[in-house]
Amino acid sequence: MAAKVVPGANYGSKFANFNILQNNYKVVDGHEIRADLIIPKSLPAGKAPVIARFHGGGLVRGDSIYEDWFPRWLLELAERYNAVIVSGNYRFLPEVTGLDILDDVDDFWTWLHSKDLATLLQRQHELKLELDLDRIITAGDSAGGLLSIYLVLSHPDEIRAGTAAYPAIGWDNPPLLPTKSSAFFPSVPKSFINEYVANIKPGQVSSSDLDLQRVKISQAISANQEGFGFYIKDSKKSPTRDRLYQLARLEKPDARLPRGGLVIFHGVDDDAVLIQASERFVDKAREVLKGKQGGDNIVLASRPGPHGFDVDASIKEEWMKDALKTAVQTWLE
Repeated sequence: MAAKVVPGANYGSKFANFNILQNNYKVVDGHEIRADLIIPKSLPAGKAPVIARFHGGGLVRGDSIYEDWFPRWLLELAERYNAVIVSGNYRFLPEVTGLDILDDVDDFWTWLHSKDLATLLQRQHELKLELDLDRIITAGDSAGGLLSIYLVLSHPDEIRAGTAAYPAIGWDNPPLLPTKSSAFFPSVPKSFINEYVANIKPGQVSSSDLDLQRVKISQAISANQEGFGFYIKDSKKSPTRDRLYQLARLEKPDARLPRGGLVIFHGVDDDAVLIQASERFVDKAREVLKGKQGGDNIVLASRPGPHGFDVDASIKEEWMKDALKTAVQTWLE
């Protein structure tokens, strides 16, 4: 796909104040994987801070610019501080594995810093845009929150701060999953998953679901708690399997966070991704990273509400301003 600039309103009213520059950051076996640069129309010329963001959907569905799941507060953050959101797609389970998805995140990061992207931006004369890659903050919701934390732990010295909303870090070892069905996911029999997997053709890949074709397989995997199995599939003999487990990565001797730390939002009523998974991660991070870079700037902002409680929240709300204060200050220094 050739790079193109489209009015953000093409993807919903939330994006009315933005232009979107679309380009593929990766091609796998002929399958193009897209990233979107979401650019405030009010952005002045010059270097812009970056928000690196990944969408949710259980690693099974969704899209970089799926409006229903895109947090309003994140768009407000970009407008307020003249920043660009770089939101990446990635391949989906069950067609690929968790390690494949993390490879996509790694390749997204490489592309973000590549000459190819820099050249692409130089050619967009109407945008007059340059990314300030020394000022990056991460974001992600649900499964995207897991990917945000993965990126933060992978590049703590190149990222200023991280955020994650109700991240899917219950998929750690041991798994910490809901013990009963979530009202968030309608019941779909496990047989649907088996039939779906049996019909996957060699090389079949998907990385975007704006037309909602993957809703049923996503609901089936979530309702039957099969996501973890697909996430770790074929990883047992992989020399890089430790990338899958963010809790365990905290215990590595060189583990650290960006100096602006990590902010996690989670609704106490979330029955899709348990708040206990975030609490477990934060407790461990505060214990093992105490005195290390970013270890004293770990925030867990728990709020009343279910999965996705922050989608229509505003950056002006006091609880959010308080939670993000240190992370945002460090990001913009």
